[in-house]
Amino acid sequence: MQGLIAPYLNIHTTAKAAGVSPSALRLWERRGLVVPTKTASGHRRYTQDDVSRIRDIRRLRSLQGLNLAAIAATLGVNGSGPARGGLPEAVRELGRRLQALRARTGLTLRQASRKTGLAPSFINSIEHGVGQPSVASLQKLARCYGTTVSALTARRTGAAGKVIRAGRYRVLPMLGEGIKIEQLAEGRVAMDCQRFTLAPGAGSEGQYAHEGEEFIHVLSGRFEITLAGRERYRLGPGDSMYFKSSALHAWRNPGSDLTALLWINTPPTF
Repeated sequence: MQGLIAPYLNIHTTAKAAGVSPSALRLWERRGLVVPTKTASGHRRYTQDDVSRIRDIRRLRSLQGLNLAAIAATLGVNGSGPARGGLPEAVRELGRRLQALRARTGLTLRQASRKTGLAPSFINSIEHGVGQPSVASLQKLARCYGTTVSALTARRTGAAGKVIRAGRYRVLPMLGEGIKIEQLAEGRVAMDCQRFTLAPGAGSEGQYAHEGEEFIHVLSGRFEITLAGRERYRLGPGDSMYFKSSALHAWRNPGSDLTALLWINTPPTF
Protein backbone atom coordinates (compact mmCIF):
# COMPACT_ATOMS: atom_id res chain seq x y z
CA MET A 1 0.00 0.00 0.00
CA GLN A 2 1.27 3.45 -0.86
CA GLY A 3 1.71 6.06 1.87
CA LEU A 4 2.76 3.61 4.58
CA ILE A 5 6.12 4.06 6.27
CA ALA A 6 8.51 1.25 5.47
CA PRO A 7 8.75 -1.25 8.38
CA TYR A 8 12.55 -1.01 8.38
CA LEU A 9 14.87 1.96 7.82
CA ASN A 10 18.55 1.96 6.97
CA ILE A 11 21.12 3.82 9.07
CA HIS A 12 21.20 6.96 6.94
CA THR A 13 17.41 7.34 6.81
CA THR A 14 17.19 6.68 10.55
CA ALA A 15 19.90 9.21 11.36
CA LYS A 16 18.16 11.88 9.28
CA ALA A 17 14.76 11.14 10.83
CA ALA A 18 16.15 11.32 14.38
CA GLY A 19 18.37 14.36 13.78
CA VAL A 20 21.70 12.68 14.54
CA SER A 21 24.68 11.45 12.55
CA PRO A 22 25.24 7.85 11.41
CA SER A 23 28.49 7.81 13.42
CA ALA A 24 26.52 8.66 16.57
CA LEU A 25 24.22 5.70 15.90
CA ARG A 26 27.22 3.38 15.55
CA LEU A 27 28.67 4.65 18.83
CA TRP A 28 25.36 4.29 20.66
CA GLU A 29 25.02 0.78 19.28
CA ARG A 30 28.45 -0.13 20.68
CA ARG A 31 27.28 1.18 24.06
CA GLY A 32 24.10 -0.91 23.90
CA LEU A 33 21.78 2.11 23.79
CA VAL A 34 20.28 1.14 20.42
CA VAL A 35 20.16 -2.42 19.10
CA PRO A 36 19.10 -2.61 15.44
CA THR A 37 18.51 -5.88 13.67
CA LYS A 38 20.86 -6.80 10.84
CA THR A 39 20.42 -8.42 7.47
CA ALA A 40 22.37 -11.48 6.40
CA SER A 41 24.84 -9.15 4.71
CA GLY A 42 25.32 -7.12 7.92
CA HIS A 43 23.26 -4.03 7.06
CA ARG A 44 21.52 -2.38 10.01
CA ARG A 45 17.72 -2.19 10.06
CA TYR A 46 15.83 0.22 12.33
CA THR A 47 12.15 0.48 13.23
CA GLN A 48 10.03 3.52 14.09
CA ASP A 49 10.36 2.51 17.75
CA ASP A 50 14.13 2.75 17.32
CA VAL A 51 13.75 6.25 15.89
CA SER A 52 11.70 7.31 18.93
CA ARG A 53 14.32 5.87 21.27
CA ILE A 54 17.13 7.63 19.40
CA ARG A 55 15.28 10.93 19.74
CA ASP A 56 15.01 10.30 23.49
CA ILE A 57 18.76 9.66 23.68
CA ARG A 58 19.46 12.85 21.75
CA ARG A 59 17.21 14.81 24.12
CA LEU A 60 18.88 13.37 27.23
CA ARG A 61 22.29 14.20 25.79
CA SER A 62 21.63 17.69 24.44
CA LEU A 63 19.02 19.12 26.81
CA GLN A 64 19.86 17.41 30.10
CA GLY A 65 23.58 17.09 29.46
CA LEU A 66 23.80 13.42 30.46
CA ASN A 67 26.81 11.39 29.40
CA LEU A 68 26.39 7.99 27.74
CA ALA A 69 26.80 6.08 31.02
CA ALA A 70 24.09 8.20 32.65
CA ILE A 71 21.82 7.76 29.63
CA ALA A 72 22.33 4.00 29.79
CA ALA A 73 21.36 4.05 33.46
CA THR A 74 18.32 6.22 32.75
CA LEU A 75 17.16 3.84 30.02
CA GLY A 76 17.95 0.79 32.13
CA VAL A 77 20.44 -0.76 29.74
CA ASN A 78 23.95 -2.08 30.10
CA GLY A 79 25.85 0.70 28.31
CA SER A 80 29.61 0.49 28.71
CA GLY A 81 29.48 -0.48 32.38
CA PRO A 82 28.64 -3.66 34.27
CA ALA A 83 25.59 -5.66 33.32
CA ARG A 84 22.25 -4.79 34.86
CA GLY A 85 22.25 -6.05 38.44
CA GLY A 86 26.00 -6.63 38.17
CA LEU A 87 27.26 -3.42 39.77
CA PRO A 88 29.59 -3.89 42.74
CA GLU A 89 27.90 -4.32 46.11
CA ALA A 90 29.47 -1.07 47.32
CA VAL A 91 27.65 0.84 44.55
CA ARG A 92 24.35 -0.90 45.34
CA GLU A 93 24.82 -0.09 49.04
CA LEU A 94 25.45 3.52 48.08
CA GLY A 95 22.13 3.52 46.23
CA ARG A 96 20.34 2.19 49.30
CA ARG A 97 21.89 4.92 51.45
CA LEU A 98 20.84 7.59 48.98
CA GLN A 99 17.28 6.28 48.89
CA ALA A 100 17.13 6.30 52.72
CA LEU A 101 18.48 9.85 52.85
CA ARG A 102 15.94 11.07 50.31
CA ALA A 103 13.15 9.46 52.34
CA ARG A 104 14.52 11.02 55.54
CA THR A 105 14.52 14.48 53.98
CA GLY A 106 10.97 13.96 52.70
CA LEU A 107 11.81 14.63 49.06
CA THR A 108 10.10 12.97 46.12
CA LEU A 109 12.14 11.97 43.08
CA ARG A 110 10.86 15.02 41.21
CA GLN A 111 11.74 17.35 44.09
CA ALA A 112 15.25 15.89 44.30
CA SER A 113 15.50 16.27 40.53
CA ARG A 114 14.61 19.96 40.69
CA LYS A 115 17.20 20.58 43.43
CA THR A 116 20.03 18.70 41.69
CA GLY A 117 19.26 19.10 38.00
CA LEU A 118 19.44 15.31 37.56
CA ALA A 119 16.68 13.38 35.79
CA PRO A 120 14.24 11.61 38.18
CA SER A 121 14.75 8.34 36.30
CA PHE A 122 18.53 8.66 36.72
CA ILE A 123 18.22 9.23 40.49
CA ASN A 124 15.87 6.26 40.69
CA SER A 125 18.29 4.03 38.77
CA ILE A 126 21.11 4.93 41.20
CA GLU A 127 18.92 4.18 44.22
CA HIS A 128 18.01 0.76 42.83
CA GLY A 129 21.56 -0.24 42.01
CA VAL A 130 21.27 -0.26 38.22
CA GLY A 131 22.77 3.16 37.60
CA GLN A 132 26.26 4.34 38.45
CA PRO A 133 26.69 7.99 39.49
CA SER A 134 29.52 10.21 38.32
CA VAL A 135 31.51 12.25 40.83
CA ALA A 136 29.55 15.38 39.91
CA SER A 137 26.11 13.75 40.14
CA LEU A 138 26.87 12.08 43.49
CA GLN A 139 28.21 15.33 44.92
CA LYS A 140 24.99 17.10 43.89
CA LEU A 141 22.87 14.41 45.55
CA ALA A 142 24.98 14.45 48.71
CA ARG A 143 24.67 18.22 48.99
CA CYS A 144 20.92 18.05 48.36
CA TYR A 145 20.54 15.62 51.28
CA GLY A 146 22.77 17.60 53.62
CA THR A 147 25.75 15.25 53.62
CA THR A 148 29.01 14.65 51.72
CA VAL A 149 30.37 12.03 49.34
CA SER A 150 32.94 10.96 51.94
CA ALA A 151 30.27 10.54 54.63
CA LEU A 152 27.99 8.66 52.22
CA THR A 153 30.70 6.13 51.50
CA ALA A 154 32.20 5.92 55.01
CA ARG A 155 32.45 2.73 57.01
CA ARG A 156 29.51 2.10 59.31
CA THR A 157 31.90 0.85 62.01
CA GLY A 158 33.19 4.35 62.80
CA ALA A 159 36.44 6.17 62.19
CA ALA A 160 39.70 4.40 61.46
CA GLY A 161 42.78 4.77 63.63
CA LYS A 162 45.35 7.54 63.45
CA VAL A 163 47.58 5.50 61.14
CA ILE A 164 46.44 3.82 57.94
CA ARG A 165 49.06 1.45 56.55
CA ALA A 166 50.08 1.34 52.91
CA GLY A 167 47.64 -0.64 50.80
CA ARG A 168 44.88 -0.50 53.43
CA TYR A 169 43.20 2.72 52.38
CA ARG A 170 39.45 2.71 52.02
CA VAL A 171 38.49 2.92 48.35
CA LEU A 172 35.33 4.86 47.55
CA PRO A 173 32.78 3.08 45.33
CA MET A 174 33.57 3.55 41.64
CA LEU A 175 32.26 6.97 40.65
CA GLY A 176 32.60 6.72 36.91
CA GLU A 177 34.71 4.69 34.56
CA GLY A 178 38.45 4.91 35.21
CA ILE A 179 38.27 6.75 38.55
CA LYS A 180 39.75 5.39 41.78
CA ILE A 181 39.53 7.46 44.98
CA GLU A 182 41.42 6.30 48.07
CA GLN A 183 40.68 7.82 51.47
CA LEU A 184 44.11 8.54 52.98
CA ALA A 185 42.69 9.72 56.30
CA GLU A 186 39.33 9.25 57.97
CA GLY A 187 38.95 12.59 59.78
CA ARG A 188 35.31 13.66 59.96
CA VAL A 189 35.84 17.23 61.22
CA ALA A 190 38.90 18.96 59.77
CA MET A 191 39.50 17.70 56.25
CA ASP A 192 39.16 15.15 53.48
CA CYS A 193 42.49 13.75 52.31
CA GLN A 194 42.28 11.56 49.21
CA ARG A 195 44.39 10.17 46.43
CA PHE A 196 42.78 10.17 43.00
CA THR A 197 43.93 7.85 40.22
CA LEU A 198 42.43 8.72 36.84
CA ALA A 199 42.55 6.71 33.63
CA PRO A 200 43.07 8.66 30.38
CA GLY A 201 39.91 10.63 29.61
CA ALA A 202 38.31 9.98 33.01
CA GLY A 203 36.72 12.97 34.70
CA SER A 204 33.99 14.40 36.89
CA GLU A 205 31.40 14.31 34.05
CA GLY A 206 30.00 17.68 35.02
CA GLN A 207 30.73 20.57 37.35
CA TYR A 208 29.84 20.91 41.02
CA ALA A 209 30.48 23.19 44.00
CA HIS A 210 30.35 22.96 47.79
CA GLU A 211 31.72 24.73 50.85
CA GLY A 212 35.36 24.96 51.86
CA GLU A 213 38.81 25.19 50.30
CA GLU A 214 40.76 22.70 48.18
CA PHE A 215 44.38 21.81 47.58
CA ILE A 216 45.58 19.60 44.72
CA HIS A 217 49.08 18.24 44.14
CA VAL A 218 49.77 16.21 41.00
CA LEU A 219 51.95 13.16 41.66
CA SER A 220 52.09 11.88 38.08
CA GLY A 221 50.38 12.35 34.73
CA ARG A 222 48.35 15.30 33.49
CA PHE A 223 45.36 16.98 35.10
CA GLU A 224 42.94 19.60 33.78
CA ILE A 225 40.49 21.54 35.93
CA THR A 226 38.00 24.23 34.92
CA LEU A 227 36.68 26.76 37.44
CA ALA A 228 33.44 28.70 37.01
CA GLY A 229 33.09 27.30 33.50
CA ARG A 230 35.79 29.57 32.07
CA GLU A 231 39.11 29.34 33.96
CA ARG A 232 40.97 26.29 32.63
CA TYR A 233 44.21 25.07 34.18
CA ARG A 234 46.47 22.23 33.09
CA LEU A 235 48.76 20.72 35.71
CA GLY A 236 51.65 18.28 35.45
CA PRO A 237 53.80 16.28 37.89
CA GLY A 238 54.85 18.41 40.86
CA ASP A 239 52.28 21.17 40.18
CA SER A 240 49.95 22.30 42.97
CA MET A 241 46.75 24.31 43.06
CA TYR A 242 44.48 25.96 45.64
CA PHE A 243 40.93 27.24 45.10
CA LYS A 244 37.70 27.86 46.98
CA SER A 245 35.27 24.95 46.76
CA SER A 246 32.37 27.35 46.19
CA ALA A 247 33.63 27.87 42.62
CA LEU A 248 31.97 25.46 40.22
CA HIS A 249 34.66 22.99 39.18
CA ALA A 250 34.96 20.21 36.62
CA TRP A 251 38.05 18.12 35.95
CA ARG A 252 39.53 15.35 33.84
CA ASN A 253 42.69 13.54 32.82
CA PRO A 254 43.52 14.98 29.36
CA GLY A 255 46.60 12.81 28.86
CA SER A 256 47.32 9.33 27.53
CA ASP A 257 48.71 7.96 30.83
CA LEU A 258 47.31 7.40 34.31
CA THR A 259 47.14 10.48 36.51
CA ALA A 260 47.69 10.33 40.27
CA LEU A 261 47.10 13.29 42.54
CA LEU A 262 46.68 14.24 46.18
CA TRP A 263 43.42 16.09 46.83
CA ILE A 264 42.68 17.77 50.18
CA ASN A 265 39.42 19.49 51.04
CA THR A 266 38.79 21.43 54.26
CA PRO A 267 36.40 21.21 55.95
CA PRO A 268 35.37 17.75 54.69
CA THR A 269 32.53 18.82 52.39
CA PHE A 270 33.35 16.73 49.29
